[in-house]
Amino acid sequence: MSGGAGAGGTNTMINGGAAGSGGASTGGASEGGAGTPAGGNDSSPGGTGETPPSEGAGGTAEGGSASGAAGASTSGGSAGVPATEGGAGSGTGSGGDGNAGGGAAGETGGEPTKSAGCGKNTTPESGRFSIDVAGTTREYILDVPQDYDANRPYRLVFAWHGRMYSAETVAVGDAPPTGPYFGLKSQAGGGAIFVAPQALESGWTNANGRDVAFTDAMLERFEAELCIDTSRVFSTGFSFGAIMTLTLGCERSDVFRAIAPMSGSLPNGCPDADRPLAYWSSHGSADTTIRLASGEAARDAFIERNGCSSEATPVQPEGCSSYEGCTAGHPVVFCVFDGVHEPPPYAGEAMWSFFEQF
Repeated sequence: MSGGAGAGGTNTMINGGAAGSGGASTGGASEGGAGTPAGGNDSSPGGTGETPPSEGAGGTAEGGSASGAAGASTSGGSAGVPATEGGAGSGTGSGGDGNAGGGAAGETGGEPTKSAGCGKNTTPESGRFSIDVAGTTREYILDVPQDYDANRPYRLVFAWHGRMYSAETVAVGDAPPTGPYFGLKSQAGGGAIFVAPQALESGWTNANGRDVAFTDAMLERFEAELCIDTSRVFSTGFSFGAIMTLTLGCERSDVFRAIAPMSGSLPNGCPDADRPLAYWSSHGSADTTIRLASGEAARDAFIERNGCSSEATPVQPEGCSSYEGCTAGHPVVFCVFDGVHEPPPYAGEAMWSFFEQF
């Protein structure tokens, strides 16, 4: 399959596995000193081998190498649409006003908001693709339902890998072992399009806004070429991927309907702190890489942001709490489980149940 031009410029054929190698990572807070040496998995049960940047520093922490050198590859054309069958997106893909997602729905339910790609006579394909973002080639893995219907607006779910992992590990679901897309794909029943972006230098540093610009470019392409419900765009991620999800919650809350960070911490600064956003999060009680206190601080920020009270009601799965009094359509759920730096065993089921209510 040959690639056409997508949002931001010409795309190239991709052969091989994950992009990026070991390098520096900066930005959001995570626990310094803990974690494992670069290049190896944690020997403790459920460990990840991940070494995110130091907590609260916002500086640079030299880290490990990216994993995932294997995996299926396809052309770097449009958003899964062969160039001979569909038009390509346009624009620079360089970020900007953050309106690429069409605006998130304000309350639970409601009619879908169809993207420009709805009704196009195209045959999208799943696979690995590239996109030019301000002169840098970025890569992502796209997963389109096998029975894709061009007239059905699908939910769109971004799933961000942790440091020392890759887009492939998210798509395959073997590290951490949660199932494809953190277990969400098996729960969606063909009702969502999934995307696993690949980081540069194995971490989501968002240096000079580059990773948010990458998100904008992907959204622009997907909306132009796929049938997406732009009022139901979601994001999840683990560890550094959770920090990236929280970054989007801070900078693109008008795009995302809900976010679900796992074992993450708030980035430095949050421009959208006064805009409510539905929030689900989980954290291991024995996490020494990004400590539970960091997850609680992120939760508290969204409790305040969504107008919730400090009173919470226990909900399933065990260890989860739903906070009361939140503004309509913007619940806050926080789950603490017996574990270390890892997603909870119920991640896919619980997150999909949360996303599906919208």
